Amino acid sequence: MRFSLALSAVVALTTSTLAVANNALGADQTPNPALQHSKRATCFFGFCWGPSIDTTSDVNNCGATGYKCPTSWANGSGSQCVSSICMPGTCNAGYALNQATRSCVNTQTDVNNCGAVGKVCAIAGATGNACAAGVCLATSCQAGYGLVSGTCKNLATDTANCGAIDKVCQFPGGAGACNNGVCTFTSCASGYYLVNGACTALNLQSDPNNCGSFGNKCSVANGVAGCSAGSCTVASCNAGYTQQTWYSWFGFFGSSTSCVAVDTSSDANNCGAVGKVCSFTNGAGTCSNGQCTYTSCNSGFYNVNNVCSALDLQSDVNNCGSVGNKCSYPNGVASCSGGSCTLASCNAGYSMTSSYSFFGFFGSSALCSAVDTTSDINNCGAVGNVCAFQDGRGTCSAGQCTYSSCNSGFYLVSGKCTSLNLESDVSNCGSVGNKCSFPNGQGTCSSGQCVYTSCSTGYALSSGKCTTVNTLTDSNNCGKIGNVCPASYSNGGSASCINGQCTTTCVAGFDFDKTYNFCRDVTSDVNNCGSCGRTCTLNGASSTICSYGKCLASACDPGYSLVNGACVVYNFQTDPKNCGSFGNVCTFTNGAGTCSAGKCLLASCNTGYILNNGACVLSGSQKARAKRSKITKPKTLCPVGEQACPILGSSSYNGAVKQHFASGEDVTGVLAGSGGYECVDTKQALDSCGGCASTGEGVDCTKIRGAAGVGCQEGRCVVFSCQPGFKPSLSGDKCVRTWSHGANNSTSARRHLASRHQHSHGHAHFSS
Repeated sequence: MRFSLALSAVVALTTSTLAVANNALGADQTPNPALQHSKRATCFFGFCWGPSIDTTSDVNNCGATGYKCPTSWANGSGSQCVSSICMPGTCNAGYALNQATRSCVNTQTDVNNCGAVGKVCAIAGATGNACAAGVCLATSCQAGYGLVSGTCKNLATDTANCGAIDKVCQFPGGAGACNNGVCTFTSCASGYYLVNGACTALNLQSDPNNCGSFGNKCSVANGVAGCSAGSCTVASCNAGYTQQTWYSWFGFFGSSTSCVAVDTSSDANNCGAVGKVCSFTNGAGTCSNGQCTYTSCNSGFYNVNNVCSALDLQSDVNNCGSVGNKCSYPNGVASCSGGSCTLASCNAGYSMTSSYSFFGFFGSSALCSAVDTTSDINNCGAVGNVCAFQDGRGTCSAGQCTYSSCNSGFYLVSGKCTSLNLESDVSNCGSVGNKCSFPNGQGTCSSGQCVYTSCSTGYALSSGKCTTVNTLTDSNNCGKIGNVCPASYSNGGSASCINGQCTTTCVAGFDFDKTYNFCRDVTSDVNNCGSCGRTCTLNGASSTICSYGKCLASACDPGYSLVNGACVVYNFQTDPKNCGSFGNVCTFTNGAGTCSAGKCLLASCNTGYILNNGACVLSGSQKARAKRSKITKPKTLCPVGEQACPILGSSSYNGAVKQHFASGEDVTGVLAGSGGYECVDTKQALDSCGGCASTGEGVDCTKIRGAAGVGCQEGRCVVFSCQPGFKPSLSGDKCVRTWSHGANNSTSARRHLASRHQHSHGHAHFSS
């Protein structure tokens, strides 16, 4: 009993603790009361058992077991459980989660959450605030402030808005402040100094007017002052003065520099001008009358124009043996040797000779004497120029060594005897200087003659010269050099070269074959029908022939019908021109009808006629006046494009009836009123091709001897195939025996048939 009470107390205590925790969530956060106690653990003396659920973060058990957080929120979606409280999982763009309020707040326009949760807009000096795109902006300002770009500027202290918006304080070279809306100067910047009320840049280290301090102006007597490192210096001295430095007691107590007067007439350091120091290279001197003057020169140097110059008195022609002793010889060139003048060479037209005084007892002297350089072979053109005539002979003429003749095998070329082979030298072919030229080609010198060996591209050798050729039109060089077209072609005319290819105009029935270069028969060749390369391929045809250069079908594939050389698909069930079979044309005299199920059916009669036993006959009032006549009616009895032909084999009306009807009672239409006639399209009817066969005007194509497959094309019989032992003729209108003596192979026969075909008008009949 005691244990039961204790257990009840623990359970009650645990339950009450959970209830208190749930009540702490608040009325607006409390999960569904019906679910908060649906699942819970059982505890006894601190030990619990049963399901364990984290109600602090589980969105399905947030704050209490079984309480599921909602997923739909204002400006947000999803859910999360934070510290046992449900709140949105994510917020929409421009919103952020405020965990304190468990809601998505607008951080773009909310002044209390501008840019971030909890950021309250409070701009200094502003009386009104707004939030735009997450940025706090002032909308109005306090008195004394100005609204500038969403901020409030203090017009009493802001140097960029001093006294008024955008009024900027400017202090060039200095600094200042805005006091009560007035720009006030306070000081100059470093390196600037107040001059005449403005901050001016000054360099106290080098400015002689402000040296070391503002206003300290440097001055120097008889010179120009300078400023260095903030101390006054002497920059330069006036004319006649020089800088001189004075040291007090050996320099221990400093020094001073001043401009003092100098004697420029004798002072070697100021000779002629202050600062001009005399320099005596390779010697010594003094300043005399303001001029630096040499007094002596070093050994090997001599005074030449007040300059100590190095001279070799042993070899210098201008100073030979002594300064200024210049060597010279008339009509020659002098030299200095051992300090004595000598004659080095003579001018043109002169030669060196010696003159002796009293037979040489008192020495000799050299001189230049005139010589004849115009004809002297030893002084030809110049003294000492001895003529040498290699491989020949010559003289000195007008000062030129000139060949008069050359040895055998040598020839005079450019003033020299040169070995030449006039038989093979292209530069001297046949004679000296005859240089072979081969325009538009190549050649050689053979037996003293210039001869072409080949021509350049586009040229051919003609009459010993390379001349231009047009390989597109030249029949002797058609397509390439040397390709000569035939003079004429069999079954054609004379040859011509067109676009680099030999060709001709072939006779009728032939076409020029550019591949094999001949006139090909194109009247009967299925691979070259009408023109070279044109292969007969017709729709639905299983075999073809070529007749007079025109492709015709000779047999058709299943489902096609052979009609005048073409394979045609006919509907024999409904086609009124081929009703039931090919060529069976439905005709309805004095009425109209159709083809149905392969049979001609009369549907109605013309005015004045009535339907009687499947035919349109005259009504009763007219039938009495109808006159039966056996006279041949004109061809206008039939529709346009057809002829009225007497029925083949009948010569009377009764005969015509017997040909077409089993009983006289069945006679209707044209035969009933006009006699034995039928309407025939003689352009394609096989039994009356080209005209009525019964009158002899047309031909029955089916009667052609040896023919197996025939057709009627534009009133002319065409043979598509022949029986064994026969073959179609070249004209294509009959069958000839295969052992015939070359009728289809004879060129003259083909020309004759082709010519006859061209001049035929479509009504001629060629019997076999």
